[in-house]
Amino acid sequence: MKEMTSKERIDAVLTGQPFDRTPFALVDCGAWTCQTEGVPYRQLYSRPDSGAASIVKWTDEFGTDIVSGVAGVFTAWLNAFGCSIDIDKVGCSIDTGSCIDDPDTQIPQLDKSKIREMLEANEFAMNMVNQCRHVKELIGDRKYILVDIAGPFTVAAMMRGTEAFMLDLMMKPDLMKQLIDFTTAASTEMFRMLHEVGADIALPAEPVASGSMISPKMFKKWAAPAIQNLKDNLPEYKYFFAHVCGDSGNRMKTLHEIGVNAFSGDYMVDLDQALTDGEGGTIMMGNINPAGVLMTGSAKAAYEEACDRIRIANGRGHILATGCDMAAETPYDNILALAQACKDMAAND
Repeated sequence: MKEMTSKERIDAVLTGQPFDRTPFALVDCGAWTCQTEGVPYRQLYSRPDSGAASIVKWTDEFGTDIVSGVAGVFTAWLNAFGCSIDIDKVGCSIDTGSCIDDPDTQIPQLDKSKIREMLEANEFAMNMVNQCRHVKELIGDRKYILVDIAGPFTVAAMMRGTEAFMLDLMMKPDLMKQLIDFTTAASTEMFRMLHEVGADIALPAEPVASGSMISPKMFKKWAAPAIQNLKDNLPEYKYFFAHVCGDSGNRMKTLHEIGVNAFSGDYMVDLDQALTDGEGGTIMMGNINPAGVLMTGSAKAAYEEACDRIRIANGRGHILATGCDMAAETPYDNILALAQACKDMAAND
């Protein structure tokens, strides 16, 4: 088979067509980019292009088939709704604080009609839009642009505070439904703004919906309907992915029913079982351990783990990727090893 372009390769994998090799992607590389360049997020996003040139540079060097449009700041846009953000640490994720301490009073006052206005008035939210715009200008039509921001369930947890949110799901379910209705609209609007400047793939990240945090029953009751509503609200996107952290392989069947194109799964997910559960519609994206072999192992170990994942997939729909955010301290050669594995395994077929 002749060599495909990155877009052709992604299209083929997602539509069940033959492909020349397993595609390669990174689930975010914002913290790594800041660490490598020695700058905090504030400085990266304060550049005229909001750091887009750096994102494109590194992902091109690594040979990824997808490029991130909003690197490393998946909850930072919640600053528009009153959440505090700490963006001054080099090599760390954004620290986002809660903004609802009196849910009985504050949640009924949330106004969906003002979401766009609030986002457009927020400097950091607009810096994210600016980065995506400049990524599109630099990448053109070479690769699909993926934008990963917090999904509705996680946004609700961040705004309320995760521990309080979990208690309120049991004690104040009607109020939490109202909050999730607002956060679904908020996530929708942020994704729309990113699509308007060039994003092709929406990826809501739902760490709070992890199998390590809530049961499958709670996932189906609370998180899944919000993801479904978000997907239905975003028909303009070429593809719709979803990321759920932790031991979340039991989410695959539900995500498949929703119509998610790709499940971005953590290293704890059984890749073979997830591929089976999603067969006929939802592929797997993952699931190299970012804090294990990729960060602390050798390039040879990272290469072997990548080859192992490709063997397990055995031609089924799979995008080789980190199982979650790439750690800031990840060795450069270890990342290159993942891309090399995709090329070598195709050559050995």
